[in-house]
Amino acid sequence: MLGIFILVCFHPFLVDGKVISTKGEIFLGDLAINRYPECALFFVRQSEESEIGNNLLSNVVKRVKSSAYYNAVFPKSSSFPAGHGEKAHQYVSQFNLNELFNKISKINQKHAETLKLYVLVRSLSPVYIPTIKKDTDFWIWVTPQQSQLDHLLLSDSLPAKTKYKLGLTFTHRGDLIVHTICFFCNHGLPEILNLPPSVTSPNFHYFPDFVVDLMGKTLRISFINAKSRLEVKPPYRGVNNGDRGMWLTLVSEFFMVKLNFTYNLFLSTGKDGGFVGGGGSGIPLPNGTWIDRQVSFTNSFYDHVYLHFLTNKGVQIFSPATLLWSFDHLMWTCIGSSTLGAFLVFRLIMNGMNILEMNTNGRMSFARRGQVSQENWGLRHQIWFVITTYLDQDCVLPTCTPLRCFVALWLFFALIVTTVYRSKMVSLLAFPVMEEIPHTFKDLVESDYTVGCINPQDAVLSMLARSKDPVYVKLLNNLEIINKNRPKCLEQSIDNQYACVALSSETRYLQYANLSDSDIRKLVQSQENTFVVFLGLHFESGSIYTDAFDRLLSWARPFHLADVWEEFDMVYNVRLQKRDWWLATNQTEKLERSNVIDNDNLTLKHISGAFYALLASLIVSFAVFIQELVGYCLMALIECKMITLIRNMIYGFGLFR
Repeated sequence: MLGIFILVCFHPFLVDGKVISTKGEIFLGDLAINRYPECALFFVRQSEESEIGNNLLSNVVKRVKSSAYYNAVFPKSSSFPAGHGEKAHQYVSQFNLNELFNKISKINQKHAETLKLYVLVRSLSPVYIPTIKKDTDFWIWVTPQQSQLDHLLLSDSLPAKTKYKLGLTFTHRGDLIVHTICFFCNHGLPEILNLPPSVTSPNFHYFPDFVVDLMGKTLRISFINAKSRLEVKPPYRGVNNGDRGMWLTLVSEFFMVKLNFTYNLFLSTGKDGGFVGGGGSGIPLPNGTWIDRQVSFTNSFYDHVYLHFLTNKGVQIFSPATLLWSFDHLMWTCIGSSTLGAFLVFRLIMNGMNILEMNTNGRMSFARRGQVSQENWGLRHQIWFVITTYLDQDCVLPTCTPLRCFVALWLFFALIVTTVYRSKMVSLLAFPVMEEIPHTFKDLVESDYTVGCINPQDAVLSMLARSKDPVYVKLLNNLEIINKNRPKCLEQSIDNQYACVALSSETRYLQYANLSDSDIRKLVQSQENTFVVFLGLHFESGSIYTDAFDRLLSWARPFHLADVWEEFDMVYNVRLQKRDWWLATNQTEKLERSNVIDNDNLTLKHISGAFYALLASLIVSFAVFIQELVGYCLMALIECKMITLIRNMIYGFGLFR
């Protein structure tokens, strides 16, 4: 399996010529055997009839002591390897997958000046297609014409786009000439360097990485329109033109220090005033975006964002219903059922004693504070007994032994219930419960909250539009899109039942740039987030810069440099500038500090339920009083009429006699 991980390292390119010096064969053999033995060899030739290529192939193969495979994938009519015929393709693939060094191949190419990487890829066996790279593999370009060597290395074709490369040619006396290119040695411009054809030191590196010092070269860097991460003022001209942002710190204080370059930042969407065709990479579209551009992404990332939403902390709920919140519905149902059960037990015991004629000699009477009454302990006394036990007041107790036993158990039950109720009620009155706020996207769509989304958040809206999850489908249908006034989304979330959905970087920037510290403390970030995006850098496909920037970028996350850069930018470049602007415009009310510690003093709102209960008691008492008054008046009226009727009857009877 080692063959899968072996890179395509050497690509000699043969142009016109008839004599190749033996020194070139020795040089290539030394590279393959002694200096870079882990690499495979590929030979790219101009034509099959080139005698030079055949001699070079055969002689290098002899020195490497390996087998040569021509064109890697053989036609069906080929008789090589002997005895395999149509199975040659499978034979070569399996052989190359399991062997380490037997990978010397030649590929025919007719036109050197138009050679492209994809042409080579089409010519290679599928075994090698994932491994051939112009930015990491070692390339050797050979020409017998000395005058064409520099032109070949600097041409616009494939040789100029390879990062690690050597150019070989020969003098008229057969001496070997080895050239390479330092991309930025000439004040940021490429420069041809001469390398010794023979070096005794085995540690001499013929393929150094020249992309470690860019010598002040100006790099064009495109960026997306995200003020939370980078802010550059148009028309995006000049060098080192960044204004503020975490990404600016990454470029100007990290990459520039390490790689020694200057930069020009320009917007990746829309038209760029400083360059023809606008910003971005790829093909421009009428809407200002770009497509169809093959890029190479760094393996390391330095930033990440995710989708979440912000709400307020909720408000304390002051309600007369607090008196009922000590128990839930099930508990209240159980207490009511227990009360009805107590009345049922009272009735069963008393009916049983009546049936057994055990109700004589005052056994059904009751006592209060040691004084025994001669009345029976009827339904009216039972109702008041249950009410007074719940209210922990003096009650009337029966004298009958069976009833007294049950009453004792009932008092113990009432003691537990009332103690728990009072303990819970005290905490609810002194520390009212907070309004329940949504913590997940499912809670959000099921709540009564209005949901706003900051636009343009094209990636967010696209993700929600493509999602088939019922939660996100419902969320998208209920979204209120905020187009221009982006801080409005957060401002409405402070004191209203409103949730602001946005990327984490955007919400934090808006808080630091527009809200006061007291308002920021009122916002709560959702416990759930989604649509996490890790951000790195991307370059032109096969760019020579990818490895250098990737290597530096890999240091950013382990040392939490991105978090440090973001915090620095938000505090010094955003928050402090906002405070200076408020002071300059006399908006001092926004700088007032809020009380972080809530006031625990009891107010009328805390115990409003008690006054509502008192009002309810007064209403009930007044209703009972009216009922008693009406009853008394009716009885008096009836009594008066009865007396008059009787009197008339008597008088009428006397007159009749």
